[in-house]
Amino acid sequence: MSSTLRYLSLLLSITLAFAGNYTRRSWNNETYGISSFSSLIPPKDCPPCFNCLLPAFNCGQYGECNQYDGQCKCPPGWGGIDCLVPQCDSLADGIHRRLREPGESCECKEGWGGINCNVCKNDNSCIGFPLEGKLSALDGGDDAEVGNMTCYKGGETVFNNHQMCNVTNRKILDMLPGRPPQVTFSCEKSDRTCSFQFWTAEVESFYCALDECDSEIKPGYDTNSTIYACEKIKCSCVPGRFICGENGSVDIGEFLKEEIKGPASFSCVSGKGCKFEEPAMNDLIDSIFGDRYITLSCEGGECLHYSQVPGYVRPHKPDNRLWLALSAASAILFVLITSVVLWYAGQNGGGDYGQIRLPDNETAKLMADHVPASLHFSSLSYTLGPKVILDNIFGSVKPGQVMAIMGASGAGKSTLLDMLARKGKRGMASGMTLVNGREVADAEFKGVMGFVDQEDTLMSTLTVYETVLYSALLRLPREMSFEAKKYRTLETMNELGILGIKDMRIGESGRRSISGGEKRRVSIACELVTSPSILFLDEPTSGLDAFNAFNVVESLVSLARNYNRTVIFTIHQPRSNIVALFDQLVLLASGKLVYSGEFSKCQDYFASIGRPCPPGFNIADYLIDLTMHASLDWSEDSDNASHESIDNEAFSPVERSTNLGEEELGLRTVRTPQPSSNMTHDGDTELRTRANSITSSTGRYLKHKTSQLLEAVTSSVSGANKPISAKLAALVEAYASSEIAKGIKVETEELRRQTMLSDNGQTDAGVEGQPGNGTLPDVALETTLLRGRKRASYATQFRILSGRAFKNLYRDPALLTAHYVSSIVLALICGLFFHDVTNDIAGFQNRLGIFFFTLALFGFSCLSSLGLFANERILFMRERANGYYSSFTYFSSKILFDILPLRLVPPLLFGGIVYPLVGLVPTVPGFWKFLLTLVLFNLTTASVVLLLSIAFASISVASLVGTLVMLFNLLFTGLLINRESVIPAMQWLHTISFFHAAFEALAVNELRYLQLKEVRYGVELDVPAATILSVFGLRAQSFWWPNVSLLGIFFVVSTSGSFVILHFFVKEKR
Repeated sequence: MSSTLRYLSLLLSITLAFAGNYTRRSWNNETYGISSFSSLIPPKDCPPCFNCLLPAFNCGQYGECNQYDGQCKCPPGWGGIDCLVPQCDSLADGIHRRLREPGESCECKEGWGGINCNVCKNDNSCIGFPLEGKLSALDGGDDAEVGNMTCYKGGETVFNNHQMCNVTNRKILDMLPGRPPQVTFSCEKSDRTCSFQFWTAEVESFYCALDECDSEIKPGYDTNSTIYACEKIKCSCVPGRFICGENGSVDIGEFLKEEIKGPASFSCVSGKGCKFEEPAMNDLIDSIFGDRYITLSCEGGECLHYSQVPGYVRPHKPDNRLWLALSAASAILFVLITSVVLWYAGQNGGGDYGQIRLPDNETAKLMADHVPASLHFSSLSYTLGPKVILDNIFGSVKPGQVMAIMGASGAGKSTLLDMLARKGKRGMASGMTLVNGREVADAEFKGVMGFVDQEDTLMSTLTVYETVLYSALLRLPREMSFEAKKYRTLETMNELGILGIKDMRIGESGRRSISGGEKRRVSIACELVTSPSILFLDEPTSGLDAFNAFNVVESLVSLARNYNRTVIFTIHQPRSNIVALFDQLVLLASGKLVYSGEFSKCQDYFASIGRPCPPGFNIADYLIDLTMHASLDWSEDSDNASHESIDNEAFSPVERSTNLGEEELGLRTVRTPQPSSNMTHDGDTELRTRANSITSSTGRYLKHKTSQLLEAVTSSVSGANKPISAKLAALVEAYASSEIAKGIKVETEELRRQTMLSDNGQTDAGVEGQPGNGTLPDVALETTLLRGRKRASYATQFRILSGRAFKNLYRDPALLTAHYVSSIVLALICGLFFHDVTNDIAGFQNRLGIFFFTLALFGFSCLSSLGLFANERILFMRERANGYYSSFTYFSSKILFDILPLRLVPPLLFGGIVYPLVGLVPTVPGFWKFLLTLVLFNLTTASVVLLLSIAFASISVASLVGTLVMLFNLLFTGLLINRESVIPAMQWLHTISFFHAAFEALAVNELRYLQLKEVRYGVELDVPAATILSVFGLRAQSFWWPNVSLLGIFFVVSTSGSFVILHFFVKEKR
């Protein structure tokens, strides 16, 4: 119990001493000079006071007491009557060394250091150093002595080793500001003893003697360890010093004598510092400072002849080949298992074409789940710059009807269809569109309509069934069962006559699978599968033969009439059996409205204005010819009368009604009136007159066409609108004043009025809550109530798009195979040329070479990703515009199942093969850090390339910019330009180079702890590889930060930037 109380009292006293006494700087001079015993003035007539033979006196540092004179024999570096005064100069001066002046620090000779100048610093300091009691009397003079002596700093004691250490325990340093704690440690090999001294502000506080000491060297591949283990230890305080009774403060002298018994150890690890351990002292350090032992940073040295330096045989590289082989095999196995799982999922996720069982409550809902929608539009105009594309277009179409928009090329058909479908346009649009008599917001309108583009944009690797099924899964309501969606897909394909080719791939140019007509019907099926209330189609018969064109239009008419849909499409010169299927017709010419109304009234209307269709002619062909001829400026300016003469007299009505172009008509022989029988002109005169009439009519025609060409060129350069011809103006005016046009306008206004009354709870009859006569429901509201219009969730979109992306990848395996095969082949080639690199300068060069080549390989191979998105840009814009999915789910699936298989697997294959073949550092952590760096670099480069492919619509431009980016990064990799040679203002260019981050990380991972040995002309060079790394401007401590961290940052920033550009800037602009 008493010992415990005493120990606690000691802890409290030491704590108070450290906390309060460190500010007391009023030390006596004898503290720095002779001890308190040495400074005593003997009383008068007394013999000398100090006699180590007497019990009251002791020799400091446990020095030897002379039995004859009672004086102390001090160890090297110590002097004074009681061996408590440090010596200066150098250890080589022996007994001729100066004592340290009181209150001063020692000024050591050049090449020596430490509090008492016992530690050599370089080979020159060891000149003439006595060896084992003998002076170096080597022949050859001083030069020989310099060449044969060395300051050995290996840590092992050969004869007598000295070390000077700084205490590094943080808490001790915090409690002793201005009084740095230090330790000196020395060992004598011959008698297995060591000594330990503790100092503050270069003033010794206590010292220890260690006996029965053994030293041990543990060389490692990367570090060396030196351990001194001593069985016995004894310590003593220097009276009147810090924590030893200084100015009446705490005194741990009794603790040192009673508690410090041993065993003790002093151990050092190269590059990691040293530590001093003893059980009782460890408890004291732990209780007061929270550390387990005293930690030190030491510098030692011992002067030896070169022949006395302990031989160091570098151990062989650890044989980790088995672990490396297992690691490489595991990486390759992971790739194979992942590929098999994804392939199996893709094979079994294609869909089941077998029997489909529909729930009873869904059988009748498939085609009836929609709201009938009428479409009325008025005053639609569109201008692009100064040019008017459409001018005051109006019309209407009701549920169950088909509207055809006709006109010659350039008449504005597709522009009108885009405006009706609310497609984004670059120009200025105006006018009003009513759905069931109401103005509907664009977002709500897109939920009830479908749009089929003129050009087919389909994924070539998917089958017909998969293409239509993906459209159904992504766009049909999420409440609809999967079985119902599959049934709707097959039903739609059957309606369009493509069920028989459901298992055939779409194909592309050069690798055709289905015909152009079949591909067109697949595009229509992707929209029909959603059962839209209003379906827009741009040239649905384009590229189809007459029979298939009729089948497509007939299916559209069946959809409209049987399921009460509204179908609007553009068409160019349909044949007569297709024309007969039209319900509504809009006829355009040069952006002007020539006719809009019921098709059944079209023929009578044109007959009423003096433009009847000749019997037996296809009215569609006639209307196109009529608008084309009217658009041509045949009756303008001063040539009006002559042009009319040509038009009315030169050609017969039958010829004007044919499909012959004006060029053909102009070159035909012009008929002139036959001469009467009473004419007096002879034959020559008649023949001459006919020749003149032919020449003059043909000349006038050519003159007119030349003026037309000049006017067209002039108007295209100026950008101004060309006035329409008089005939076209007459057609437009005739329709605008017709009863049909007035009827449409009245109908539109009446429907709007009734709708407003109905929405306000009123009717014409004044009955609240009942819809007015003929009023149609609010299509947006009713559709939301009927189906909710909640399309596939984000998770479902991601799953479907991921499956589609993976199928696209493995069904077109050329790019995937090229990457995998090239990684394996190039890894084997690198293993051949860089096989088993050596630990010398050539090996250092080869290591940097393989790293640079690897980065260049994966960097430039990532440029192949430019086409991954560029080939799908149009598909993405159209599918996004049609509401297939969100940009985030598309981008996520693209990254996961399109980018990663190409950028994650190849570096794993390459690294797993090349690492053991080249013979890089054979450690498992080093191997995985190597793979991590390669994968991160490859992902970063791929993300940068993806950013370029999204930002630039042109693959050529993106390829050029990508090449320049790669060359810039290569330039600042760290191998071609030394970082230190770049002016400071431009050194940030290395920081933003992801090639530099990866190159430096690979170099540091491999070379940081490597020791290079090179023998040239009998001279052996032994230099750390880290030193050469610094010469190259590479930082040996920069693996995780900043290099690996920068690669991760580059990847995140590039990927985020790609998504931002994709979401906000890659949109459909028509």
